[in-house]
Amino acid sequence: MLKLYNTLSKKLEVIEKKNHINLYTCGPTVYNYAHIGNLRSYIMADLLYRALKYEGYKPRWVMNITDIDDKTIKGAIAKFGSAATVENLREFTKFYLDEFLKDLGEVNVSKDEITFIRVTDVMAQIQQFIMDLIDKGYAYKADDGSTYFSIEKYQKDFGDYGVLVGEKFIEGKKVGARVAVDEYEKENLSDFALWKSHSLNDANIFWDHPVLGKGRPGWHIECSVINKIGFKGEPTDIHTGGVDLIFPHHTNEIAQSQALIGKGNFVHHWFHSEHLLVDGKKMAKSAGNFFVLKDLKHPFAAWSLRYAFLQSHYRSQQNFTKDSLDASGNRIAGLINYMKEPHNSEFVADTKSLDEDLNVPKAISGSNEAFVFSELLGAKLPDLEEIPEEIDRLIKLRLAARNEKDFKKSDELRKQIEALGYELMDTPDGQKVRKKM
Repeated sequence: MLKLYNTLSKKLEVIEKKNHINLYTCGPTVYNYAHIGNLRSYIMADLLYRALKYEGYKPRWVMNITDIDDKTIKGAIAKFGSAATVENLREFTKFYLDEFLKDLGEVNVSKDEITFIRVTDVMAQIQQFIMDLIDKGYAYKADDGSTYFSIEKYQKDFGDYGVLVGEKFIEGKKVGARVAVDEYEKENLSDFALWKSHSLNDANIFWDHPVLGKGRPGWHIECSVINKIGFKGEPTDIHTGGVDLIFPHHTNEIAQSQALIGKGNFVHHWFHSEHLLVDGKKMAKSAGNFFVLKDLKHPFAAWSLRYAFLQSHYRSQQNFTKDSLDASGNRIAGLINYMKEPHNSEFVADTKSLDEDLNVPKAISGSNEAFVFSELLGAKLPDLEEIPEEIDRLIKLRLAARNEKDFKKSDELRKQIEALGYELMDTPDGQKVRKKM
């Protein structure tokens, strides 16, 4: 039986077995490439999915795709101009959705087993969900034309707003102001937008409704609706995401969902993975430490990244550095020859550590090295292909040049090898080469 830490209860809980497990992951906003911190969150969710399958839980995995918000609209307008339409938005976001799916494939997330639901495909259901909240008195249309969720009304009836952050989250906070933006700090607690009224800044990107008017959904409502659609009205057993989503996104998901279906009937278990730091700092383009997968100019980059992420527990902050990526790449290169021997691909997996809050680092440290590259952990080795004779000849010449400390000739031979479509690495176990992807 798998035990996982529940952010809601703040303790380890057993995941009970039943006919199937409804697993939901907050997906990307497809206005740009996913950064490596995003990918860590999805890899951790994938590790959970694989562990659930291995233990016989029969998970059904659903992920939303946010293809309508302030950022996607801004991107569509930048590409198509001030008259951009919903069709233009769909075209703009499809490019980044396709790139996201490629990245998931590169880091071996089980994407073919995920049901992806785009927000713009379920607009009618979102509108109906909001209308139901209005009918129950938890939502109201304001003078600015937008429709908001009433935290005051919810708190009066349920008394648990913000419990995902902490039991006494709402104490001392003023309730009643409104906020139209999707992301805001805990100190700015406000009624949040369910339906944003159309403005000139939105070009021709809007959906119409006889009561709500022209506009588009707020960020938080989409996940409540997609959970409902994806699992056909059943409760969500495990909801995953990064810790940055606890407030306001997941907090507001709980409120608007429980307002309709009752307390405790939305999500049973919240699974949050910690931040990824880069060189000890929060990722930011201004700091020069912001990376997407294609920025990692490194042989075996995708495999190395997943391997590196396996070294840290999902609830621990992880610090990513070029050295850590190099170390992972070198380890993979060293294992290529090791894994060529048939007996070395055999292993007996000790999964006890995985059952205890998905403790992958501990499971790896106590297992045969081949376990790291098992289907259970989803790590991969590059294809073990034969190296052409010409490449092999150049490698031997380069090794001789290095031994003679003729580094100029060594560099020239490296360039010849790379020009022929192969990548070369110097590792503690010698020169390693693979065909470029």
